[in-house]
Amino acid sequence: MSHANIGKVLRVGVIYKGKILDEQIFRKPETVYVGDTAKAHFTIPSSSLPSKFPVFYYKSGKYELVIMENMTGKIFLKGKVIIVEDVVKKGILKKRGKAYILPLASDARGKLVVGSAVILFQFITPPPKPPKLKLPRSIRGSWTQRIDWTYATTQIVVYILGYIWIMWLMSLPKPAPTTLDQIPDRFAKVLGVEKIKDEHKEKAKLPKNGKGEKKVKIAKKSTSKKVDKKESSAGKKTRKKPRDAATRAKEEAIRTAEMKKKVAGMGLLKLIGSKGSKGGGGIISDVLGDGGKDKDIDSALAGVKHIGIATNSSQRSRKGDVGAVKTAKIGNLKVAKSSGKLAVSARHEKKIVASASIGAPDVDGVVDQASISRVVKRHRRAIRRCYEKALKTNPNLRGKIAVTFMITERGRTDMIEISQDTMHEPKVASCIKAVIRRWRFPKPENGSASVTFPFVFAPSN
Repeated sequence: MSHANIGKVLRVGVIYKGKILDEQIFRKPETVYVGDTAKAHFTIPSSSLPSKFPVFYYKSGKYELVIMENMTGKIFLKGKVIIVEDVVKKGILKKRGKAYILPLASDARGKLVVGSAVILFQFITPPPKPPKLKLPRSIRGSWTQRIDWTYATTQIVVYILGYIWIMWLMSLPKPAPTTLDQIPDRFAKVLGVEKIKDEHKEKAKLPKNGKGEKKVKIAKKSTSKKVDKKESSAGKKTRKKPRDAATRAKEEAIRTAEMKKKVAGMGLLKLIGSKGSKGGGGIISDVLGDGGKDKDIDSALAGVKHIGIATNSSQRSRKGDVGAVKTAKIGNLKVAKSSGKLAVSARHEKKIVASASIGAPDVDGVVDQASISRVVKRHRRAIRRCYEKALKTNPNLRGKIAVTFMITERGRTDMIEISQDTMHEPKVASCIKAVIRRWRFPKPENGSASVTFPFVFAPSN
């Protein structure tokens, strides 16, 4: 039923709990949606419908009434009264997914009951468009009357004064550069600048001798010069002769004795040589010696070269010591022997290979079937991945899934439903619907189109 031939438009009204919610006249043919979202033409708070349900579907120049099983009502069509629940139970209407499709004619009118909402519709001759309201000229006034003159005058005065002030600043002469003599003493100290005083002022302050000459005392000695003198005097001294071995040994002994005095009684050495409670040796004392806080570090650690195996609690054997039994080796470790060999290799996940064949499509609408098939085959790999994910947990999984969806006027997918599922795996079905929701098809002619694609899945050997 073409809109141009009918000369009528669709009029829809919604009543909710006895109150009229909204009424619209659709002068341009389009699909009318109801639901609980703001994107729908009529907002109905109902949990029995999707968030955006196309109750009046426009396709190929015709309107179709989309009926769900939970809907009731009466429709007058071609001189007959159709009870919605009866035609649904008898299976007279064509089924598309979970909905039933009833083509409408130019004389169709009726009502649908969805929960607490009632949808009334009919096709009417389009009424003339109401003229645009236009106020009289005396009320509208001119553009000068629409200006806030108080605000505009204030802005103009501020701009003028600001411009005058900027021009006055630009006309001022540039100040002369400040010399070091003009900088105050307190600022010169902060900047680290030593001011050069006038020569005549310096001469006036200096005292004069009997001959009329000024005495000037200048301190020429500085720290750097003193250092230079010391270095020069040290360089002039003759170097000492090389010391013999006995002298070096004596100096080393003196230095060691001084170090012992400095570290005696300090925290680390005291901890190493301390005894436990009631005269018992502490943990560190038992390891290094018989205890005693007065034991120095040389005697405590003397002779330690390599780690050995202690035969009892009082014996500390070390390689090279007198009375040492043997040294520790890796073979002395008590490890349970194993008769077999352990081969370690990297783990590899078994690759899952599956096949997904596409059956012949069932297309209802004016659209190029070859272009639709090309789009589906281009995304066949994504469909197969949905099946391969489930195949990892269930290797024997196989079956057929048929998907029915609508291609809207913009080429997008809508109303995606699983019309047949012999696999009975919800994850695969939901994954396929999510993949199809992202597809884009060529725009159908004369409205939308309904497409059904069967997919057959089986694991590959």
